[in-house]
Amino acid sequence: MNRNFMIAAGLAALASLCWAGNWVLGRAIRADVPPFGLTFWRWALAAMILLPFGWSRLRSDWAVVRAHLPLVAGMALLSAAMFQSMTYIGLHSTEAINALLVSATMPVFIVIIAWIVLRERLTARQAAGIGVSFCGVAFIIARGDPGRLLDLHFNVGDAWILAALVVWGLYSVLLKFKPKALSPVGLTFFIAVMGAGFILPLHLWEVAQGMSVPLTAAGIGSVLYTGIFASVVALLSYNAAVARIGPSRSVFFLHLMPVFGAGLAVVFLGERLEAFHLIGFPIALGGVLFATSSPPAKARA
Repeated sequence: MNRNFMIAAGLAALASLCWAGNWVLGRAIRADVPPFGLTFWRWALAAMILLPFGWSRLRSDWAVVRAHLPLVAGMALLSAAMFQSMTYIGLHSTEAINALLVSATMPVFIVIIAWIVLRERLTARQAAGIGVSFCGVAFIIARGDPGRLLDLHFNVGDAWILAALVVWGLYSVLLKFKPKALSPVGLTFFIAVMGAGFILPLHLWEVAQGMSVPLTAAGIGSVLYTGIFASVVALLSYNAAVARIGPSRSVFFLHLMPVFGAGLAVVFLGERLEAFHLIGFPIALGGVLFATSSPPAKARA
């Protein structure tokens, strides 16, 4: 392995670790920090941190954003506002390990949404992989008891996580239309600003209900972690990895998220890996890898 690949692998792994920590943190502070408040302050802080990085290009980036305002606003609504708050809501009633293992199927949701919205061709290989992956997800959600699915007795938190993955799939499709003239830092900055703006009314509603981010170690620490590490550090690290080895190779490092997250959840939350996790996750991940990887090249005679 060359040095460039090793650096890229380290950066992509760091991004996965930061994002896994975000999911574990969302579960840990569920009783103390409201989801919309955490989402708002997370992106407000991220925007403030990114501002100096994008300041030199902000004017030209804003001209591009203004010309493509519905597109960028839609991306901000789906990713920064909806996806993040939905995952925090889901983590109120499902274990971090469960949510992270289910989230490993995110690539197949992107394939499905691209097939529906962009009319991208769905191959037999992709269809088979998606079917296998969802069998693994269903096994995890049912906690190893298929009767739960038949009786609709499954955790509502898992439903929120699945809905969030659909939202992320829609965002990923919109990302294909990102204006080329818009810098990566500029795009992230404006998504952060708009996402905070979209979530502000819901945050104010929470405050009116007596739910605000507390000025405690848990409240301040959660905002700092999500704003700095889960937003800025993770995104810049992942973008740098993509720039070095490309998206098709970098994306596979995202499969480290459930691995990192499971370890963090066991250590910090006292959660346990159950038998249904150990059975369902390899099935789900195997389906993802089968659906999203290229078929082996045929040997020439």
